[in-house]
Amino acid sequence: THLKLSAAHQLCQHLAATQPPLSSRRHSCSSMAERALSPSEFSEYEASQHLFRQIKQAVAAGDERLTDDLLFQVSESIVGPGEDFAKGVIFAAARDRDGLPVLRLLEMGHGVDIFRLVDSDGDSVTHLAAKSQTAETMEFLKQKLQAAEADWNPFEARDSRQKTVMHRAAENLTDHGSTFQWLMFELEADCLTDRDANNNTVIHTAAEFQKAESMQFIKEKMNGVECFKLRGINNMDCSALCCLQ
Repeated sequence: THLKLSAAHQLCQHLAATQPPLSSRRHSCSSMAERALSPSEFSEYEASQHLFRQIKQAVAAGDERLTDDLLFQVSESIVGPGEDFAKGVIFAAARDRDGLPVLRLLEMGHGVDIFRLVDSDGDSVTHLAAKSQTAETMEFLKQKLQAAEADWNPFEARDSRQKTVMHRAAENLTDHGSTFQWLMFELEADCLTDRDANNNTVIHTAAEFQKAESMQFIKEKMNGVECFKLRGINNMDCSALCCLQ
């Protein structure tokens, strides 16, 4: 169904209020919409990426009418032959560091179940957002799950490499590792010792990518357990990975 203009209008108004006048950008966005590129004109992946960028620009410009028109392209394709194209827009929003405003609108139109969608690499939208976005996105997802009284937990999902959402967040340094730290506070300590297909725990992944502050959080979360001697790929322990940074 067509996303309600008023819903898009509310979010666009909020975003536009925090930015300087963007009349020239609004004109640019509108001109792009006059000839929206379709999946048949180039690869499906490129088409979905292009539409996501158009939506992102329209939202940033505060152009609610254009935003609504572009979102309708997703809505009319979400079921049927264009399903992969529409899902590609959602995946693109999840992969983008600043994609949360678009994810909010997509969730508004299609529900919290969009976070369960899985791409061709086996990554759910939650995995992708955990890898690229900030803690604000995780908090948004938590609130929507509670409001919908969902009976599924996206934070327990694993991708095709058996990586949990925590593994992917451990690879994310956006906003100084805020996503990883937020998940550490929200989830049980045993999530940190979950292993992926390479036998690496979340702690191994964090030791490779995160800064000292996150490693200190891990130490406190594990409450004194000797967590940095766990063996992972190539029988390497976490303390060795920390030294390689």
